[in-house]
Amino acid sequence: MEISYQSVLSSSSTDDEILKELNSLKAMPTRVFIVDLGPEVAYRFFRIAKEAGMMSRGYAWIMVDVLTNLLHLVDSDAIEAMQGVIGVKAYVPRSNELKNFEKRWSKRFLREYLEDMLDFNVYGLWAYDSVTALAEAIERVGVPSLRFKKPVDRGNLIDLDAIGTSSIGESLVPLIRNYTSKGLSGNFNLSNGELQPSAFEVVNVNGRGERTVGFWTKIYGLSKKLKPDDDEEGLDSTKKDNLGPIIWPGVTIEVPKGWEFTNGGKRLRVGVPMQGGFKEIISVDRDPETGGVKATGFSIDVFEQVMRSMPYAVPFEYISFDKSEDFDDLVKQISLQNYDAVVGDVTVTANRSEYVDFTIPYTESGVVAIVPIKGNERKKAWIFMKPLTTGLWLTIVAFFIFIGFMIWVLEHRVNEEFRGPPLQQVGMMFWFSFSTLVFTQIKFIILDTQSLKTLHSD
Repeated sequence: MEISYQSVLSSSSTDDEILKELNSLKAMPTRVFIVDLGPEVAYRFFRIAKEAGMMSRGYAWIMVDVLTNLLHLVDSDAIEAMQGVIGVKAYVPRSNELKNFEKRWSKRFLREYLEDMLDFNVYGLWAYDSVTALAEAIERVGVPSLRFKKPVDRGNLIDLDAIGTSSIGESLVPLIRNYTSKGLSGNFNLSNGELQPSAFEVVNVNGRGERTVGFWTKIYGLSKKLKPDDDEEGLDSTKKDNLGPIIWPGVTIEVPKGWEFTNGGKRLRVGVPMQGGFKEIISVDRDPETGGVKATGFSIDVFEQVMRSMPYAVPFEYISFDKSEDFDDLVKQISLQNYDAVVGDVTVTANRSEYVDFTIPYTESGVVAIVPIKGNERKKAWIFMKPLTTGLWLTIVAFFIFIGFMIWVLEHRVNEEFRGPPLQQVGMMFWFSFSTLVFTQIKFIILDTQSLKTLHSD
């Protein structure tokens, strides 16, 4: 997850300063906000956000655990302003030990202070478990009595300089920094001095308080019910069904998109060719009075229909490209970040696909060339000669000479027809080679009862 913008408010910020910052956030396209403020400023922040119209449909607010853990202490006015807010907090299981402790503590608190005790929160339970960890560490070290390097000044307990330091602190620190036990807050795990929560509870501010919608653990991610660590059935933490129903700001169960374009937002820059092909496909004109670009045609109708069918509004503007008739230059403007998209009769080619992504073709050009055909009977008679290229003719002549030469070498010693003057021998050689290529050689075999005779015919 990426945080696109951080807004800073101090604990002393006035209502006007908070409203000014909210107006700045309202002018941005982002509609998901994470609130990480002190309790007093945060509850005042939500009241002002409601007055500014930012607790309505389309917005999503998420509180960090510091605010969610203290949500039970918030008054009804703040709760009313925080309707639909999502919060996360450390999960505290309602064990029997915790219930018994609350009863004992309530009786003692009422006996000593004569008033009802406020509800427990996770910070008080963590403090109790931390003291338990310290007591167990002292027992493991085996200290008979605690000694301080400096006496404690009981007159001023808030003066930390007046509090003495233990002489065995160096022995206790390693035991406390890495400590694991089953405490009142659940699995109390200190690793390298840092508390490691075992699970988080996801709550939704609705009605008069909070409502649990799910849990998050490191092993299983989001889930409607808390699963034990040894459960082998995993969950896909990316599914929205892993949480219970959430009432979002504006009292709706429709999940906010998370962003929307505002009047001050950027527009989609769409390049269109000023000098295109067919006007029915795309036609670009410039308004002489306003200087704006007006585009029409089939490609423009398809593009605008796609933009209207999207689930959110995307403002765009046409920018004419009239520097060149080369569509390669028009497409390159996207990779140069001069345009965000190009609409027109642009052909999909391998060259252009190297630096832009094309949509699925939605039309075919259908352009064909019509040329007249003149009859030529003489050429048609010799149409079979077209496959015979020059190289093939040279190959035929070479084999013609080679076959004739080989026949002459084999026959001139035993065949009298291949003897005589040189011209006669050359003529016979070429004639026999030509006859083997052109004429069919037939061999007849005649069988009779007396003998076998073989006749050869030329």
